[in-house]
Amino acid sequence: MRQKLLKKYQQQPYQFHHFSIDGSNGETNCTMLYSGNIDGDAAFLVIPEINKLEDWHYKVIKDISALFQLTACNKINTQDFAASVIMAQSNSTDTILRYCKMYNFDYAKQRICLAVELNNSMSISSTRRYIIRDIFASITSWITNTYGCKVFFLKTHTHYVLYLLFSNDVSQETAEYQAAESAKKIHQFFGRDNISTLIGISLYASDPQQISKAFFQAIDAINLGQKLYPAEYVFLFRTIQVYQWLSTMPQENLTEMYMETVEPLCRASNADVNYVQVLRAYIENHYNISKTASDLHIHRNTMMNYMARIQELLPYNIGQPENRLKLQIGIHAMYLLDKQNES
Repeated sequence: MRQKLLKKYQQQPYQFHHFSIDGSNGETNCTMLYSGNIDGDAAFLVIPEINKLEDWHYKVIKDISALFQLTACNKINTQDFAASVIMAQSNSTDTILRYCKMYNFDYAKQRICLAVELNNSMSISSTRRYIIRDIFASITSWITNTYGCKVFFLKTHTHYVLYLLFSNDVSQETAEYQAAESAKKIHQFFGRDNISTLIGISLYASDPQQISKAFFQAIDAINLGQKLYPAEYVFLFRTIQVYQWLSTMPQENLTEMYMETVEPLCRASNADVNYVQVLRAYIENHYNISKTASDLHIHRNTMMNYMARIQELLPYNIGQPENRLKLQIGIHAMYLLDKQNES
């Protein structure tokens, strides 16, 4: 009977179950959380009840389930998962799915990978390691509570990695926005302890074979992004893709693309306002006026005036998707031309 119960509980990950154990001093009540697999075997966290728990006690236990997921499940042996799935770019789908099931990685969900690189000059003492672990636990809880998506956390030899797992009813645009906001929150959390971060964001994907690819996309975003934008800390792989495409173009084509898009904004910019910077922030905040104003530390009305002026300077409607794409490419062409001129 007990074996049947354990089998049932094993099929309900991260769920709490109440049961009793007959001890020498009488019956002891327990609460159990199924926390994952260790070398293929089920692992359970059991909390004995010395005194009967009240309802609010159970609420506290449930509220820290995201922390259990991070420290109890993913921390068991994520190096094995990293080596067999994340770092191995040529494994069969069957092998990937087997490891995903073993480590409770929901491969059926849409996902985006965030790779986090900490300041290389920082010495990692045991105290600092505890702080880092605590920060990632807080970040995981924040993402889960704010956006409702699952977070799979692991550490490679060089990076901390978070896979954001989205339900199928979340659009790609929404998922990308939530990933970007999560990256900003990571930077903010670590900034409180004076730890600098670089964060790469992969493309949105669902194919299990893309799990490893997403990690390397996030790494590539950091490596190239910090060269293109040394003052920034969040880098999108889709931006890097545009640069890779533009870098194959002759300089005269890049110049033409720049002249047809953002050149009027550069010409109109002054010491008080950089219209290209405003437009870029507007695009990166998914065309949200209030969020862009907050990021630029300006009043919302000022932001609206800037956008009105940008529209006056350009010969086409910036509200149309095809024109927004054209402007994004023009901004990238401008930065690439600047880099070529510097060299």
